Amino acid sequence: MKAEIRKEDLNSQKLSWLCIEPMLLSVRGQSMEAKKEVYLRLIEGQQALYLFYSYHNHTKSLAEFYWFSAYNIIDLRSWSGIRKGMQFFDLNEMVDVLDDIEALITDAKKSEETWHEVSPTDLEHNPHLLQQTELLYAAYQQASQQAIMTMNEWVRQHQDLVLEVKEED
Repeated sequence: MKAEIRKEDLNSQKLSWLCIEPMLLSVRGQSMEAKKEVYLRLIEGQQALYLFYSYHNHTKSLAEFYWFSAYNIIDLRSWSGIRKGMQFFDLNEMVDVLDDIEALITDAKKSEETWHEVSPTDLEHNPHLLQQTELLYAAYQQASQQAIMTMNEWVRQHQDLVLEVKEED
């Protein structure tokens, strides 16, 4: 599957997002089976982008970052895929941050009776968890910016596999 972009978008800082955006938007609000079906039709680099952006696009606030990390680790079980995708791009700093996030979520929920009790309000009731999450969120934001630059470059180097570039009229 290839994404169609304009020629001038090849230099965009959002190139890796533009490469996977049509696939993610096509399954928004659909079943996990539909999402998996699209995912399986992608090449390995696109799969890495697909999982990264399905997560990254839900990390715009601290509470969202905490909750969506837990959701990917506990409910979706997609965390190892996100991690594997970052390894595909040799983004070891991001892999380390993802490992730290997983440890935070796992430790925070060890004493809970059920994993499904994760809530953004956990941060309001636990100052230590809030502080740890803030530190990891800052590390994630920094690592994700580097990751996006690396992924953009990968897309440029493999554009024949992942993009249809529209020539200007």
